[in-house]
Amino acid sequence: MTQCSLGRRYHVGLKKSGHLADKALAETSIHERIRNEFSECNPLTGNADPYLNVFIENCPDWNMETAASQPDDKFAFVQQLANDLSKGDIELPSFPDIVLRVRQALEDEHCTTEQLVRLIGAEPVLAARLLNLSNSAALRPSGDPITDLNMAVNRIGRIMVRSSAMSFAMAQMRNARKLELVKAHLNTLWEQCAHVAALCFVLTRKYTKLNPDEAMFVGLMHGIGRMYILVRAEEFPSIFKDEADMLDIMDEWDLAIGSSIIENWGFADYISQAIGIYKDTEYVHENGVDYSDVLIVAYILFQFVNTSDDSEFVLNDVPASRQLNLTAADMINVLTESEEQIASLRQALGK
Repeated sequence: MTQCSLGRRYHVGLKKSGHLADKALAETSIHERIRNEFSECNPLTGNADPYLNVFIENCPDWNMETAASQPDDKFAFVQQLANDLSKGDIELPSFPDIVLRVRQALEDEHCTTEQLVRLIGAEPVLAARLLNLSNSAALRPSGDPITDLNMAVNRIGRIMVRSSAMSFAMAQMRNARKLELVKAHLNTLWEQCAHVAALCFVLTRKYTKLNPDEAMFVGLMHGIGRMYILVRAEEFPSIFKDEADMLDIMDEWDLAIGSSIIENWGFADYISQAIGIYKDTEYVHENGVDYSDVLIVAYILFQFVNTSDDSEFVLNDVPASRQLNLTAADMINVLTESEEQIASLRQALGK
């Protein structure tokens, strides 16, 4: 990810919230404090990582100021997130080993279906989740239920196997005893990820020529940055005393962290790009529809269903919806016609 793309992303957010005009006046010692903390990132120049510099210069300053002025864990937590991001090697703690092995197998062009099935079969819960997905209404509109794991893998394909493995990993993390403090937050986030993933699948199949399986994976992963923040926040329990503070931190950091995780895992650039800009309703690009467009629209539809936001009005002004040729008038039809498919996918993913 380039500095320019990161800067553009956060300038969009600043412009919307009215901070951009006051950015120069708003800069205070908090930026220097953060940079000083990471001056060892580049021992030759004494400068902090440029990726971190761009983030600091373009994120809403008042949240950083608030963090610095509080005596509790908030500033320490923000520092930790900045440190993690500047290292560029972000991994989710408590990630199941079986999922890492499945991911490696999927990346190996010499791995046969039989070898993959043996690997998945060693984890009964993962195998059951994959079977549920292969029998969902969206993927099996008719025919006899599949009960054989080999047939299931052949039916849904390797991209869907990857999604099943990731959904299993997230379920394991949500149920980890050491993450009890954030369990409610993780459950809420997972319901969002599963819902957005299902919407991505339906939108892609109905309105584009992109791969709906890949789109579902993009939707499933869009909350990975927030998940990382929640898992790391377990080490700073006082943050949870103020729900607004916690939400502010997640809103400010989840895009950059989520995109960094996807890059670190070696997934395609278009996946990390989509996860890095899914809240950018002003995203414009040349050529045809892409996965970022799909994720942006799916997230708007999710908000429409789950909040009181006037998402129908917003959709008319979003370039991504025009790429899909989807109008606000179409939105209710999409949700109604695809209700069974969306529900079955959410259930199969472990909603």
